Amino acid sequence: MNKVIWSLLSALTVLFVNIGLAGQAEAAWVAVVPIEINEAKVERASDFNSYYWDIMIEKFPYPDYELIDDDKVLSVIPEKGLPSLDKATLMNLSEKIDAEIVVAMRLDEITEEASPSFNEPKLDCFMKGEFASFNRLTGKYYKNKLYYKETIEEVLTLKNDWQQNIFASELTRCLNRTLEDQKAKGKI
Repeated sequence: MNKVIWSLLSALTVLFVNIGLAGQAEAAWVAVVPIEINEAKVERASDFNSYYWDIMIEKFPYPDYELIDDDKVLSVIPEKGLPSLDKATLMNLSEKIDAEIVVAMRLDEITEEASPSFNEPKLDCFMKGEFASFNRLTGKYYKNKLYYKETIEEVLTLKNDWQQNIFASELTRCLNRTLEDQKAKGKI
């Protein structure tokens, strides 16, 4: 009798363990195109490259997403970079490397110049770039032009880095927009 009960318990254990594993969806493959930065007009290019990858890793965590190896992504990108961030280019890239999601970004210009002021010293801040993504499963293409212009007090730059803050908030907003359809429809 004990052997029958133990056999039944072990069979139920195996069944419940396998039921838990069978319901998990496969991770979506994500191709992150390395950020293109115009180094002539962006002073801290290496910093923005680091910020870019940190945000990508945060937004595409492992169990739900799998980042495609950089070498595989770079092998299908022309040496001069992507000619444009249009839908056809990202669709083509998605098909070549078998990715469900393709994300690409350009930073064209970041400047800060002293602005005349009667009170506190001020800075004219300017950031220009472009973001695009394509989700092959939903067929959704998203493109956003980054254009930020503001005059701030120079003393504010001592406590925070306006360039990093604006870059991070814009990139996060674009990635949230890219992923919002997936959350509404469930995991890929």
